[in-house]
Amino acid sequence: MRNILTALLVVAVLVVAVGVASHAARVDLSYVAGTWHRASLLAVAAIVAALLVVVGLLSAAAAGLLAARDRRLLEDELQRTYVRLRAAEGSAPAAASTGPSSTSTSTSAAPSEAAPLDTP
Repeated sequence: MRNILTALLVVAVLVVAVGVASHAARVDLSYVAGTWHRASLLAVAAIVAALLVVVGLLSAAAAGLLAARDRRLLEDELQRTYVRLRAAEGSAPAAASTGPSSTSTSTSAAPSEAAPLDTP
């Protein structure tokens, strides 16, 4: 959040700097509710800078809330998956013991069936 605030303040200072550079210029602004006669560009730049900071902070807060919600949903899904995995691991030994043979089979020949030694 500190980085976002720093970036917003830098942009706001740049906008105000443009207003300071042209503070002598006067303009007439027409908007829905009326007209602002002989408005200083410094005042307009200050208003725009304030709006940028406010909208930026609101956007950052909304993004943080959405990220927290998504993180919580992912943690819940991970917990459900972990429980299912532990249940599957618990049922795996039981399924193996009910199989056809619980003893291990070897592929080596029994001692009584040993192959004869080659003698010349």
